[in-house]
Amino acid sequence: MSTSPSSSASTIKKETAPSVEKLQVKKPEKITPVKKAPVVVDDLWIRIQSGLAMDLDQNDPRIQAELDWYKHNKFYFSQISKRSEPYLYFIVKEAEARNVPLELALMPIVESSFDPFAYSHAGASGLWQFMPETGEHYGLDQNWWYDGRRDVVHSTRAALDYMQSLYNMFGDWELALAAFNSGPGRVQRAVRKNKNLGKSTRFWALDLPSETTAYVPKLIALGKVVRNPSKFGVQLDKIPNKPYFDKVHTGSQLDMAKASKLSGVELEELYRLNPGLNRWSTPPEGPHHLVVPVTHAEHFRTQLASLPPEKRVQWHRYTVKSGDTLGSIAMKYQTSVNVITEANNLSSTLIRIGQGLIIPVAAKTAESYTLSASQRLAAKTESFCEWSLQS
Repeated sequence: MSTSPSSSASTIKKETAPSVEKLQVKKPEKITPVKKAPVVVDDLWIRIQSGLAMDLDQNDPRIQAELDWYKHNKFYFSQISKRSEPYLYFIVKEAEARNVPLELALMPIVESSFDPFAYSHAGASGLWQFMPETGEHYGLDQNWWYDGRRDVVHSTRAALDYMQSLYNMFGDWELALAAFNSGPGRVQRAVRKNKNLGKSTRFWALDLPSETTAYVPKLIALGKVVRNPSKFGVQLDKIPNKPYFDKVHTGSQLDMAKASKLSGVELEELYRLNPGLNRWSTPPEGPHHLVVPVTHAEHFRTQLASLPPEKRVQWHRYTVKSGDTLGSIAMKYQTSVNVITEANNLSSTLIRIGQGLIIPVAAKTAESYTLSASQRLAAKTESFCEWSLQS
């Protein structure tokens, strides 16, 4: 039987068509991404490096002069690391919370070399070298008992508030730094003068006092060194990237010697952490808090809770004698007229012979409170007298 070409072709096609085997394709297994542990930065200097945000690539001769000094005084950075360790973590944290360049955390190096008791001939005081009027404007109380310009917590917040205000005024961190040093009015006048002359209004072109013209280059140079210390042959001693101190509310006046005993912290270290305190106790009117190392904070809170307020300072019973005034009595017992009037519910400063008064007094001798204002002054006077005799 003959077959048509078409049917023949169809048959051939069917016979030659390859058979396709259906492959079993396995579904890919679900891959769980490996979670990477966050990078732990254990050195505060490295944390600061990540937040440097000013122009550190400029090379003005004034910056180079400061870099030369740092390169020839490498020991300075070991001193700074040691001095700044109790305070720098707190300052960096406060700066980061405001999202400002971390060069600002280096300002106390330029201002005071991180000496919380630094005092200038012009009257500036503390880590940030606040002048009295500026300190008052930013809520830093200054009285016989206490100077908020030296209070590390309060002065740091005030300084960063001030710097943010200056930046909002000038729109430039270098000009803000210059204004922090010499006052905003002076910088505004210098900017206005250059603008009228058709000159640059950047910091580097302004006619400013010599201290101010060196101030910004010092900070820029510091930023360069901290960003890349090995480039300048500098070793930055490690500072742990963790809180050094904690703030403990005392609720009332507290003798510093008793605070030392309750907390287990040496009296001198307590003063270094609370440099705003001028006398042998916390101020009667407050602020009612003390800064102590983190390692001692909970113990201090526990011990403090078991000590009633009336036992936190010692009291002396005094009988008014002829010629006494509240001022002379206050001076004798290293207290203030206000404290005596409040402690005795006096409506005026008038007192009479034979009248009984109760007066808060220090638990130890004045010499024991080595970093109180009176003892620091006595130490300076003694040092000056020794120098005079040797000269």
